[in-house]
Amino acid sequence: MEDDSFLTHSDEYRLLEVYDQQKRKSKVRRVCYKLGDQRFSDVADKLSQIVESGSIVGNGPLHDGLLHDGLQHDGESDSEDLVDMLVELLKKSGDELNEKIKQNHVLLGYLQDSFTYSMFEKLTTTFIKSVVPEHQQSVRNREQIAWTFEVTSRLNALELHPMNRVMGFGATYIKDHFTPWVQGKGGWERAFDDDEEEVH
Repeated sequence: MEDDSFLTHSDEYRLLEVYDQQKRKSKVRRVCYKLGDQRFSDVADKLSQIVESGSIVGNGPLHDGLLHDGLQHDGESDSEDLVDMLVELLKKSGDELNEKIKQNHVLLGYLQDSFTYSMFEKLTTTFIKSVVPEHQQSVRNREQIAWTFEVTSRLNALELHPMNRVMGFGATYIKDHFTPWVQGKGGWERAFDDDEEEVH
């Protein structure tokens, strides 16, 4: 992962902060923009609209047996199960997400102690594949980016890690996977300009 000081000054990191603040604002009615981040407000609004207009497949009840009995954390072999479970949990939001994670001591311990960028990357990629059909991913970059912001915000809301760690993971993921596309569109504001609709 890149140097933290570089990341926290990147457009990706600052846009993630604005997006996260807007999500929290809608819940607690407070605005806390940093000077200069207001320019990202319109982009963050558009990202939120994409997420809100999207549907999450498989957003039904979780199989509680798997949540409570199915995980015994004993190494790398559990990685796939953890990712799958986290993807399903991240399809929930707010209090339900927090409650389910707090109830699962194995998962909670893993998130607190072993959550790395490689796990974040795997989790986010798996989540995106579950909400954006794979055959459409090459033309639906906006949706993938919006869901990356949403995953980062939901993980950040769990408050299991310092905020800059989760946001840094999100910024790195965006830089690694989407920055060339955003730059090709002329930057964040242009990439999410209403006149620049993607083909669906």
